[in-house]
Amino acid sequence: MSWRLSPNVSLGNERIEPDDARRQMRTAAEILKRFEDQPGLILADEVGMGKTYVALAVAVSVIEATKGRSPIVVMVPPSVREKWPREWDVFHDMCLTGATKIRATQESITKGTEFLKLLDDPASRRSHLIFLTHGALTSSLTDPYVRLAIVRQAMSHRTKLAPHRKALPRWSRSLFGWELRHNDLVEALLHDHPSRWRSTVTRVTGIDPGDDPVPTAVRDALRYVDLSTLAETIGRMPLRTSSGLDNRLKAVREEMRAALREVWAEALRNLNIHLPLLIMDEAHHLKNPWTRLATLFANPEAESDVEAVSTGPLGGVFERMLFLTATPFQLGHRELVQVLHRFEGVRWRSRVDRESFRQQLEDLERSLDASQSAALRLDRGWARLVPSDLEGLPSGWWSDGHTDLPDVARTLTLHIRDVRAQLKQSERALRPWVIRHARPDRDARRRVLAGRAILDGTGNGVRGLEVTETTALPFLLAARAQALVSSRALFDGSQARALFAEGLSSSFEAYRQTRMRSEAVLVDEDGAPTGQSESDPTTLWYLRQLDRALPAADEGVWGTHPKIAATVQRVIELWRQGEKSVVFCFYVETGKALRSHISRALHQEFIRLGTEKLGLSSQDESVVTDELRRLGDQFFDPKSRVRRAAEPAIADILAGTGLKGDDLERATDVSLRFLRTRSFLLRHMDVSARDRSGAFLRALDVRDASSRTLREKIEAFGVFVEDRVESEREELLAALEAMHTGDIYATTEQDLDPSEQSTRREGPVLPNVRLANGGVNRDIRRRLMLSFNTPFFPEILVASSVMSEGVDLHLHCRHAIHHDLDWNPSTLEQRTGRLDRLGSHAWRSGMPIVVYEPFLEATQDEKQYRVVKDRERWFNVVMGEKLELDEASTDRLAARVPLPADLARSLSLRLEVG
Repeated sequence: MSWRLSPNVSLGNERIEPDDARRQMRTAAEILKRFEDQPGLILADEVGMGKTYVALAVAVSVIEATKGRSPIVVMVPPSVREKWPREWDVFHDMCLTGATKIRATQESITKGTEFLKLLDDPASRRSHLIFLTHGALTSSLTDPYVRLAIVRQAMSHRTKLAPHRKALPRWSRSLFGWELRHNDLVEALLHDHPSRWRSTVTRVTGIDPGDDPVPTAVRDALRYVDLSTLAETIGRMPLRTSSGLDNRLKAVREEMRAALREVWAEALRNLNIHLPLLIMDEAHHLKNPWTRLATLFANPEAESDVEAVSTGPLGGVFERMLFLTATPFQLGHRELVQVLHRFEGVRWRSRVDRESFRQQLEDLERSLDASQSAALRLDRGWARLVPSDLEGLPSGWWSDGHTDLPDVARTLTLHIRDVRAQLKQSERALRPWVIRHARPDRDARRRVLAGRAILDGTGNGVRGLEVTETTALPFLLAARAQALVSSRALFDGSQARALFAEGLSSSFEAYRQTRMRSEAVLVDEDGAPTGQSESDPTTLWYLRQLDRALPAADEGVWGTHPKIAATVQRVIELWRQGEKSVVFCFYVETGKALRSHISRALHQEFIRLGTEKLGLSSQDESVVTDELRRLGDQFFDPKSRVRRAAEPAIADILAGTGLKGDDLERATDVSLRFLRTRSFLLRHMDVSARDRSGAFLRALDVRDASSRTLREKIEAFGVFVEDRVESEREELLAALEAMHTGDIYATTEQDLDPSEQSTRREGPVLPNVRLANGGVNRDIRRRLMLSFNTPFFPEILVASSVMSEGVDLHLHCRHAIHHDLDWNPSTLEQRTGRLDRLGSHAWRSGMPIVVYEPFLEATQDEKQYRVVKDRERWFNVVMGEKLELDEASTDRLAARVPLPADLARSLSLRLEVG
């Protein structure tokens, strides 16, 4: 096998820096080169470095090298199933040259039957690239036609079931679903072989289904599966309506499900196909070899020894495998080896090759075992340090040049030397299997401001936010209750964890949420709540006193929470400067609260700015609102001077970017819709000027905190629209046209989601402050992401974990606030990675990404901050460190002496390409 990078692939374009494009091209070429001698590898570049485009470059090269005879399969998580087909459209239009004709599925396939149907397609129209969601090949067959085919096969050649065959169409809707509700269609299909069902469906319904309803692989498998039990169940099916009809039909459905599972496995085993490449996104999900997904790709030719437990129906189908993950070292080192073992499921040329592969992984595991043992010895030695042990030591004392050291430091240097030596060996053993690039300029690209630095933006020292006098009592009571939970955990070795303390550190609303769930709960070995109460009467007494000490939950009062108040203050300040911001939080109630509190504060800022800029003697909300509304209306009045000045000015800017025709007209209208809002008017325009049209034209050249003018932002928007492929452009403009721009949501129900509806009762909910969590409709979340990547609304996005992976938020935002921290540093890195991506706003503006990590001093919040920072330093040193989140473990971790950043970097594996 000799695959080379296609000359028709060019990853360089204006969206990314030339150095990044060259790195991606080198990486794709190296992957193809390694495929000559090994079954697969893991591409593990850091978040935001373009793994998707590298993988697509590899895929295109393989398709061309094999002349597209068989498709390449890309398996993706359900959370990003829409992203991969969209990225392919962009890649196809921007990164492919020449006359290459490659067909890809327009969406990710979610059902196994649809996958098999694609494989049935003739070569002239078969997809070269098939996107498939995780779980599509392991979920149960639910297709009604396949169900009917199985029942038909079970009844064939069984004379005694002839009456049941005749009665079956009556129960078709109950047994097979709405699609097969018509008796005539079911009766016709029962009399025809499934290979002819497409023409039968067309004849009876007048609608051509486009594909054979039952894939060839399923039809072939039906000949080998024992359906006698299903036949017996069908024999007990009633021939006419009776009192027990529903129960008997239910029995048939349950037996059908069991038969479907067997038929599906047999269908996969009997697939007579050889596919060149499997690309697996988020490959760390394969870490457990016992998972259903992992066992699909084990080799059926493996000897019947202990490794035969990994045999699976798709073994030997793929020639090579490429796995993608940004967190390879979040896995334990043995879990990483288990992921690599999945490559054993390729189509081997000989037993010798497979045995050689196994031997290499055994050698790798021994090397990683030695590295992990050395790292753990260092970890244990470092954990015994106290600050005084390092007093007076020179910087870089751990390097080989320092000899006159105290005993404690000298012992640690021996451990460090041992770790370095073992890592070098592991690096050599792991390098063929894992490619990982890290950004060399990470520290220059990011400015991390922790604790109270969110208030003043200075980063001098790391001190937490102070708990204010008015809110001190709840936190004091929480600290006492937490201490009791911690001492009990230390005494009896339990896994108790004070979730109420984490909730209180986030917001008063989140505290209420955690208290409704439990008092303090046990957690399992992975840190997940078990739901068992573990609070003694004394702890409960303190929690009840805490409940009474909370401020009254009147409108706006809970916004005095010290961290909520700090986050709101920073967001408003960034808004004043013309900067967008994204606020990440963990708790659902905190997300809702933040949107409400930010909206209320921003509304007040509107009135303050309006009063100041209109020259009013005192704040009068109605006067400010009415005056700004009248000014905004002039942007839509074709007779007004503002409209006559603004429309051609915006159109000229956008036309200069290459937009024309309908796209230019729509982009101009969209721009005017947002520019007439008080959010833009108050910051960019002199609203007190008598010549409003002149004031608008001057406003185009006002610079924001990123040193960008409104003119430059609109121009960038035009370039962004023009650079999109047609489908992207249409989706973007449609999203902006649907985005609400009024002051307060009132009647636009289609743009509301349950989370937003719940906050409307608590005060103004502004359209430029939006919430994106799991309760928000997926389509609305998609519109929010698209709009956030423009200069327009939303300007402030409050997001949960659903926006921390697989989405891009980087084109007009460089400020992230981790309102809720996380115990796992990978979570924070994934969030920040939404902004730190190729072609980001930070890169284009030449300014850093600013990451705020606020925490409350002397609370659970500060403990979490110290633990996650400690884990971050040790992340690549001790692979797959177990997350122990009980109170005793986190107390111990929070008290550790921090590992110096320079030392941590020197103990990291280097796995980049040349």
